[in-house]
Amino acid sequence: MRSHQAYWIRHRWRLLLLLAVVGLAAGLAARYFLRSAEREAASTATDPRANAGDLATNIVALTPDALARSDLQIIAVARRPLPQELRVTGRVQINEDRAVRIGSPVEGRVTRVLATVGDRVKAGQPVLVLHSHELAAARSDYEKARAAVARAEKALAYAQAELERANRLLEAKAISRREQLRAAADLVAAQAEFEQARAELHRAEEFLHHLGAWPEVSDEVLIRAPIEGVVLERRVTVGTVVTPSMDLLTIADLSTLWVIAEVPEPQAARIRPGQPVSISVAAFAEERFPGRVAHIGEVLDPQTRTVRVRCVVQNRRERLRPEMYATIAITLGTTAPQVVIPREAVQEIGGEPIVFVEVAPGRFQKRRVQLGLSATLPDGEFVEVISGLREGERIVARGSFWLKSELLKAVIQEEP
Repeated sequence: MRSHQAYWIRHRWRLLLLLAVVGLAAGLAARYFLRSAEREAASTATDPRANAGDLATNIVALTPDALARSDLQIIAVARRPLPQELRVTGRVQINEDRAVRIGSPVEGRVTRVLATVGDRVKAGQPVLVLHSHELAAARSDYEKARAAVARAEKALAYAQAELERANRLLEAKAISRREQLRAAADLVAAQAEFEQARAELHRAEEFLHHLGAWPEVSDEVLIRAPIEGVVLERRVTVGTVVTPSMDLLTIADLSTLWVIAEVPEPQAARIRPGQPVSISVAAFAEERFPGRVAHIGEVLDPQTRTVRVRCVVQNRRERLRPEMYATIAITLGTTAPQVVIPREAVQEIGGEPIVFVEVAPGRFQKRRVQLGLSATLPDGEFVEVISGLREGERIVARGSFWLKSELLKAVIQEEP
């Protein structure tokens, strides 16, 4: 009897425990479904407002007066071919075909420096003055040659007079024919000595000119600029002892420069001498310097796997400087007609390129676009539109930045 009673007590407790677990599970489930319904209701209540806000912030509406004052340029999207360009990096260098390194023809000591780094010099302008013992010896040889010419000239005049006298005496039968012939031979010998003396004088004078000196000037060697240009380097000062093997000054004509481009191996086969190039540098980001491909290297750099391509560029107003880093755009050809728009029509919002499309007079819709190739044409910089625009649609070119500002201003004002 007692065992039967204990069994029912244990069974009752198990039943109560089971009922408690079931009740707890039912309560948790009800709470979960209740919160899900609340979240769904809240989402349903806010989505229409959000969608309406997104639609509103894509449109910029202008009144007729504001549109007239805005000076917007609205153009129709069109197709046109773009030049295919290869953009590579490089460095500006002096044109070695228009640069000289000046040395001294003799050993000597610098006594005056007439041009320094940055000076513009003309061809033939003195840039250095030297004192040289070789010049003193050369001037001595010149003076000796002048004296020899003077002696030979007198001997020639004497021989000429003797021949004339011998001719008269021969006519008077006062001398023999043999003596007259001897006088004629003396004249020929005197003429030969005179010509030799003159040649020696010419040689001595030319050597003085080679030394940069002149017969009538003091004992100084003048070093002259062989070309017109700018002094880029100076390696001497007053008192420097120089030899013919030393470089004293470097002068370069900067009206044209070399730009050495590093072209990757896969694109090197598409480069040809004479292809037009456009050079840009960070110092003048908005300016392009035209040039052409002059030489393509025969050797591939084993480290960078690039080919050195030498371009010659016109240095307008000498704004480019040697050793500047440059970006070189090499024209390879043209594409088929593509949908292109001016670069100034493209703005960026949230890291994405957008344009403003005219949907009605005074109403402009922000539209995201996908861009492709870009190129600089005679009428400005243009960019290809891969998607987002159709040919014939009207967009804002000049003034798109102002529309972007108006759009962002409206978004800020709508925020709580």
